[in-house]
Amino acid sequence: MPDDTPASQPARSRRPRRFVVRHADDQRVTDKIEEFLSGPRTRHRTGARRAAPATLRTDLSLDTRTDFLAALQREAARAERYSRPATVVAVEFALDEPTRIGPSAHAARRNRIEQVDRLAGPIGYTLRREARESDRIARVAPSRFHVLLPETTEADARGYVERARHACEVWFAGAAIPVRLRIEAASTGRDRTLTEALAVVEERLSA
Repeated sequence: MPDDTPASQPARSRRPRRFVVRHADDQRVTDKIEEFLSGPRTRHRTGARRAAPATLRTDLSLDTRTDFLAALQREAARAERYSRPATVVAVEFALDEPTRIGPSAHAARRNRIEQVDRLAGPIGYTLRREARESDRIARVAPSRFHVLLPETTEADARGYVERARHACEVWFAGAAIPVRLRIEAASTGRDRTLTEALAVVEERLSA
């Protein structure tokens, strides 16, 4: 008769964390990131955002800057040829408070860069999760993302912008992370190409 005791059964492997911080003091932040990525467990209403996948690709399915610009040029040509709308969204985040871990300015700067990289993953994941399959998202700078929304007017893009903003801000508040998030959107029009729309959102973020 087989032994069904727990000791005789193979141990279940635990799913590896997708984002892990180096220092024990950051364990709470790590837990919050995991909770954020897992998403709500009981959300089944129509139009709800997709559940997080069981595993997360390290590249988050995001474009490189080069790939994004190539996709932008293709969409710009298509939008102009067929008189179809398209919108570009720029997302930028910044830590409100510098992190001081010692007297060394170099060490403080290095720690700040690590924090930016650690935040970029969940933010990029959120932008991808709230988007459609046809949308393109790229991390174009350490703390900046670009999003291309084909067949979308600037007014229609507000829904995407607000969903992404809300999801990020809920996480920032829960993890007690002092982050400022700016999101700008601009679309094609009679006197504006898609490439010009990208320049508009970049200028707005730099203002």
